[in-house]
This record gives sequence, C-alpha cells and structure tokens, in this order.
Amino acid sequence: MDLVFRPQPTIYLLWAFGDEETRLVIEAAHERAIERVLEWIEDEVPVIRYGKDGVYRVRPPGGLVAARFRHYEARSGRRLLADHLLLSVKGSGGTGSGGRSTTLALHENTVAASALYNELIASEVCEELGLATEPRTVTPGRRPVMDIAGAPHELIRWTARRSDQIAACLAELEHEYLTAVDDDGEPRFRPVVSQRARAKMKQISARKARPPRRKTQPLAQLRAWWKVSAILTSGVAADVITYLFEHARAAAAVIRAWVAAVVDVALAAVDVTATVFVMNDGGRFHRRHVLAEARRHLALV
Repeated sequence: MDLVFRPQPTIYLLWAFGDEETRLVIEAAHERAIERVLEWIEDEVPVIRYGKDGVYRVRPPGGLVAARFRHYEARSGRRLLADHLLLSVKGSGGTGSGGRSTTLALHENTVAASALYNELIASEVCEELGLATEPRTVTPGRRPVMDIAGAPHELIRWTARRSDQIAACLAELEHEYLTAVDDDGEPRFRPVVSQRARAKMKQISARKARPPRRKTQPLAQLRAWWKVSAILTSGVAADVITYLFEHARAAAAVIRAWVAAVVDVALAAVDVTATVFVMNDGGRFHRRHVLAEARRHLALV
C-alpha cells in the first residue's frame, strides 16, 4: 500500500519560496509528522491479519516495514514536497507466526491519519517559524481547511493547474456520457451520472491529464525556477512572492494579537459528536471517525 504525505499548499509554498532555513524547518516538521503518524498506526490500528482466512487482526508487534522516497516536483512542473511510503504486505502475527497487512484497516483509518499529519505539521511549522493558520474555503458549503495566513489565495490557485486540467477533462467526459445515444437515437445511459461512473471518469481524466515525466533536476535549481515561474505566471506581485515568509509573519502577528488559542472542551465535544453523528449513516460510527473529526476541530482553533 502506498501512503502519501504532503503538507498543506501554503506550507509547501513557503518551503519552495522561502530561504534555506525555512526549507529545513518545514522538512524537519514534515518528517517528524510522518514518524508520529506511523507510530499512531502501529500503536492503534490492527493492520496485521493472521490465522485461517485472516480472521484475526492485531497491531504489528514488530512495527511496520516501509520503503520511503520523496518527490520534489509534480509532473506538471509545480513544486511539491511529498513523501511516498510503500508498506510491506508482510508482518508478524499475534503468535509470532507470519501475517499480512490488511489494507482495509489502513483505508478505514486514512482520514484520521491524514488529520493527524495535517495537525502536527501545521502546529510545528507555526511554532518554529512564528506563523499562524487561518480558515480557507475550498468548496462552498464544506468545512474550510486551515492554511498558513498571509499567503494569497491566487498563489494557492496557481499551484492547482493539474487539478484544473483534470476538472476540465472530467466535464467533457460527463457531457459525452449524458449525451451519448444508441443506434435508435435513445440515451445510452441514465440522465444522471452515478457515483461509480463519476469515480471511473475521474480516473480516466487523471490519466489523460497526466503530463510526461520530467528530467530530474537539483532542488536548488528547481526552487529558483519555481519562484521565477510564479512571478511570471501566477498573477501575484513579485514582491509578495519574494517576501512570502515576511508577509506570513506579519499576518500571524495580527492573528496572534487578537486570537487566544483556548479550547472549550465541552463545546468541542458536542460539536465533534454532532458532526460525526450527522455525517455517518444512522449515527453509526467508530472511534476513528471521532478521532478524525476531533483533529479537524482542533485545527480550526
């Protein structure tokens, strides 16, 4: 199974455009957050199956085994700090016998693990660099995400070029799906795109929009090119890009002067429980759902 760890867009923008010290602080926070998430998975998630037909599920007594590699650049040419961890399917069972990793348990806890990673890296980056977070609405009507304050939203949109290409391709496929007719001129499909059909179209769109692989270049050269590219094509003022870290520090100073990081535990518990109850069918939920929502709630503080 491939686990991908990638910071929030504003964090890897600071990583790409900031000075060397900023880059190293963010990379260190990124690595520590990954370690903490893996520790949580090893301690809390029963990911090893053993016994006849894998009926028993236990936590890995010897830990997980993974191969790890890092991306510095997306196929689109945009900056990208992302680590891939390929987990071994082999493990030790509860009696010392051989076992296998179960992707089901990992998939069930993906959201909780993702929320933990986002919370850890954002809090450490803010603490070490004197920054602060603010909510940003990605999809109207949905819960906002927390990004580093002071980074222009136009710059965040500039990072999403491939997402826009995939969305455009998906729109074309959906139009073809809805307008397709058979030999008798009758619609071939239902007038509404099903979730399964849309998921398949998204996969096709991602493949069609995938550019060819680029030649690997040194990180220092990439960072210089990213800054020039952003200045030329993002529509954001050059001084904002050049001094992005200073803009973020200034925004953080204003936020820290007005906002106290105080959590009303009782109110937080009610909010988390109510959200989990509503979001899960019939109010049936597991501990992992509460963990994920609690971590998202804390990120908004």
